[in-house]
Amino acid sequence: MRQHQPQLVIGAGLAGLSTLIHSQKLSAEAPLLLEAASHVGGKARSEHIRGFTFDVTGHWLHLRDPHMRSLVLRACGEAHFAPVERMSRVWSHGVYTRYPFQANVYGLPPTVIKECVMGAIEAKFNRPPEVSLADEPKRFSDWIRFYFGEGIATHFMIPYNAKLWGVSADEITSRWCQRFVPRPDLESIIAGAVGCHQEGMGYNATFLYPKKGGIQTVAEKLADLGGRENISLSSAVKTIDPRERIISLEDGQEISYERLVSSMPLPDLIDRTLHVPTSVREARGQLRATEVIYLNVGIQGPLGQADHWIYVPEERWPMYRVGSFTNAMPSMAPEGCSSLYIELSDRERSLDEIIPEVIQGLIEMEIIEHREQVMFIEPRRIPNAYVIYDERYHESREIIHHWLAEVDILSVGRYGDWNYSSMEDALLDGVRAAKWLWRT
Repeated sequence: MRQHQPQLVIGAGLAGLSTLIHSQKLSAEAPLLLEAASHVGGKARSEHIRGFTFDVTGHWLHLRDPHMRSLVLRACGEAHFAPVERMSRVWSHGVYTRYPFQANVYGLPPTVIKECVMGAIEAKFNRPPEVSLADEPKRFSDWIRFYFGEGIATHFMIPYNAKLWGVSADEITSRWCQRFVPRPDLESIIAGAVGCHQEGMGYNATFLYPKKGGIQTVAEKLADLGGRENISLSSAVKTIDPRERIISLEDGQEISYERLVSSMPLPDLIDRTLHVPTSVREARGQLRATEVIYLNVGIQGPLGQADHWIYVPEERWPMYRVGSFTNAMPSMAPEGCSSLYIELSDRERSLDEIIPEVIQGLIEMEIIEHREQVMFIEPRRIPNAYVIYDERYHESREIIHHWLAEVDILSVGRYGDWNYSSMEDALLDGVRAAKWLWRT
């Protein structure tokens, strides 16, 4: 027997859960939320290994929007969280410097400092006094040099972003970065070069984190708030027929709908949808993303550095970021232990080759003293982790979203909208999706 559900939501990540919660403010009838996994949260989830708790790499909760902050605190209670001030640095040339690199080059070798400062000065005087968004360089590599100069580009921005994205900064457009890349003025760059450190710069200067249980506890509380009776777990979508407005699940069930919100990755949504026009299929083929391979690491004893995360821009190391949950919240590991998550830039070689180099890096970074402190290393993968903003991105994405709107499907969330965004952005997408579902 076919079930009918007028408003349907796919994906119980933060965007889907927020859609469910905000729908309840607009209608007495809640949508049905389908989730392929046996748990809620999507990528905002935690796993337990030998008494340690690991998130899917760093999931630090930045809540700037008052409504989103109120929502999360209402679901979880203020006592659920501890406020944390970011502790983050950059490790390069064998030394630590403060984050962001571009405003804190003090402590680097003198020749490197000179290159960074002189490059920033040249960039400043080569730019027009006023630059509109439309007049900014389109390529990310050009944007970096335009605002920071050659020295900062060479010693951090270009190599780090190549490690993060898995492609050259020449292939990426600059339209993603205005919010996420701190852009200090020349005075701040010079001040940071002589030791007048720039505190609290960037969108992630402070964050909230659960006192126990990891980031998935937030998703669980949001699910409780939305109503577990409205969530169907282990309900993987097989096909979507937008003409008949019928969803077929892997277990054989069928659900008819009137309006559909999806937060599954945009390419997967198109792959599962029937009757997709050729132009949309072709646009889907142009979407690119970088897979992240990361390591969950259990450490015996305390860590030698107190940072929540450390950027590693130099190409000679196979990781681009080393983070620690226990430096933010000791409850994430058994007493007397610490934990790390290590995001790898080397996506080609085997882990058997990479892991000894990672451990050597941890020793040189003075995070651990010796190899015997490493209790275990568990590798994990995140497909579609970073959407690649190449020259074909904007047009291809627009074609897909335009067609989906024509067939009454809205695709939201970091992976559904196909963008680079935060957990708070996913929650905000739920507000937009709820209004769309219940529009008249």
